[in-house]
Amino acid sequence: MDTSVVYADLNLARTQRFRRASPPSLHSDACRCPRWHRLALKLSCAGLILLVLSLTGLMQFLVQKPPREKCSVTAQENMAEPTRSSAVLTCPKDWHPYRDKCLFISQTSRTWTEGLADCSVKEATLLLIENEEELRFIQDISKKKGHQFSIGLNDVQVEKIWKWINGSSLNLQLLQITGKDKENSCAFISQTEVFSDICSSNNRWICQKKRKHV
Repeated sequence: MDTSVVYADLNLARTQRFRRASPPSLHSDACRCPRWHRLALKLSCAGLILLVLSLTGLMQFLVQKPPREKCSVTAQENMAEPTRSSAVLTCPKDWHPYRDKCLFISQTSRTWTEGLADCSVKEATLLLIENEEELRFIQDISKKKGHQFSIGLNDVQVEKIWKWINGSSLNLQLLQITGKDKENSCAFISQTEVFSDICSSNNRWICQKKRKHV
């Protein structure tokens, strides 16, 4: 037998077995990415995710900020509202402000009933003294003006008690009426006291009405 033929056959058989055992090679056009490329890709993806999260948080902050500013402005407006409201409270010409009242002090003298009628024409009423502070305030006016004034208090003979013209009874802890209670008695105030006299006596008077928003 020719030894060259045997060697060729053996060599061919070995080559075929090697080809079958070897893994298929990649196509020459396939992409072979180095390891550092893959690492860079992962880092880029992570950075992109962090950027998206940061932008999302920033947008939420910007969206929420205007309502807080609006609430702050509203609160400031609410705080300023009482000042604006009190600033527009006013009294008519020739009337004097006192707390929530406007007071008109007459310059002429008439009877208690005529003073009451004049106040009614002015859409007001004779003065109703509500507390000790107001009592002292009116007595100071009486002292400065040098006159005594009719107030909205008279003696109701049927009931034998002093009543304000709004129907409420006199608080004796607030006012003590000096003088004798006579038929058809009315109350007047001076710089030192509140006293009774006949309603037909001539005195100046004080009207009151509520201060209004304009």
